[in-house]
Amino acid sequence: MSGLFLGGAGFAAAILMIFLEIPVAVALGLVGITGTALIIGVSGMVAMGATTVWDSVTNYTLTMLPLFVLMGNLAARSGLSSSLYRSMAVLIGHRRGGLALATIGASAGFGMISGSSLATTATMGRIALPEMRAAGYTPSLSAGSVAAGGTLGILIPPSTVLVIYAFIAEQSIRSLLLATAGPIVLAVLLYCLAIWLPIAFGWSKAPKRDKAGTAERLAAIRELVPPTAIFGLIMGGLYTGIFTANETAAVGAAVVLAYGLLSRRLTASGFFAAATDTALTCGALYLVLIAANLFNFFLALSGLPFSLTGLFSGITGEPILVILLMLAIYLVLGTLMDSLAMLLLTVPLFVPIASSAGIDLVWFGIFAVMVVEMGLITPPVGMNLFVLKTTNREISMVELWRGVTPFVLADLVRVSVIIAIPAIVTWLPSHAF
Repeated sequence: MSGLFLGGAGFAAAILMIFLEIPVAVALGLVGITGTALIIGVSGMVAMGATTVWDSVTNYTLTMLPLFVLMGNLAARSGLSSSLYRSMAVLIGHRRGGLALATIGASAGFGMISGSSLATTATMGRIALPEMRAAGYTPSLSAGSVAAGGTLGILIPPSTVLVIYAFIAEQSIRSLLLATAGPIVLAVLLYCLAIWLPIAFGWSKAPKRDKAGTAERLAAIRELVPPTAIFGLIMGGLYTGIFTANETAAVGAAVVLAYGLLSRRLTASGFFAAATDTALTCGALYLVLIAANLFNFFLALSGLPFSLTGLFSGITGEPILVILLMLAIYLVLGTLMDSLAMLLLTVPLFVPIASSAGIDLVWFGIFAVMVVEMGLITPPVGMNLFVLKTTNREISMVELWRGVTPFVLADLVRVSVIIAIPAIVTWLPSHAF
């Protein structure tokens, strides 16, 4: 049995197991261990497995992962995440479409903390949908803004998915985090248009509400200062070179802890709960990373990545064709699995191809994350749509499809823009101190 055949069969088996909702770590680890044992024997597999586990848990790049997760959990226990929607609704909810815009902003903030589009969609669906329904918003607009808003958090620093991509693709996490600035601004602008244009043309209804009083607005602004300051500290420290990426994670966690203690919003029980959640989350993430390394080693042994690079050799001289083909694959996979699973499966295969085509791998990381998230809201079977339908059964699938269509179009425009103008992604990392 050839290694190439084993590689293809193992990749297909991993996709099937993930589709059957077997945990990602189990699926990738099982395929990696079995495939490696078939190629180099059980003793070789055991030796490689021990080395892989040690390299994964002692890798310097990944030391920021527990700190970023701890920062998010401390922020949640300190009330930073729960106040986002309320504050933004007070400030812009009186404008036409304001509650939908507040949902986008709050979903991005919550997703930044939770690290999961699916969890963000489920949570914001329970928080924002009832308020928009009570305000008279069209159900499709309400559902679409919730489903699409959850996709932004994965791109906003600190992003655990980008940290994992940096580890697998051996890229600078500092460059990747800085590279998100342009796409984030572009995403916000295009999502605003995706809300306003259907309202302007009369396709969606979003009645205005009474404007909040001055005292209430000032209180909302005060609530937004801490998360804004923390985000500014992270990006400012990275851009100026004051902090390395690892130091930024430590400083961010320390600042959130100090805020929680000084504001008296973080109790002792809340701190221990955040520490426990961090340990559980990081334990799961490290298991996934160890399994991904086992899987990647198996794929390398099988020769599948190199064979795929050879198959793409006819079009590697045309990077745009490579990018469009990968875009189509990611959109299909987005109907089957979560964003992290998609990246863990595809990055080992796609990075060599992208590199041989002359594509900047920092740019490719941002592109892959954006396209993966777009796949989660692409009708008819995006995963975010099913999550929202499951938690809000009164919304029909037709309303969901209609609601997310403007946001999918906005995402297509965003991807097209960064393909046409790569400097939107690459300029800031290349000019940072």
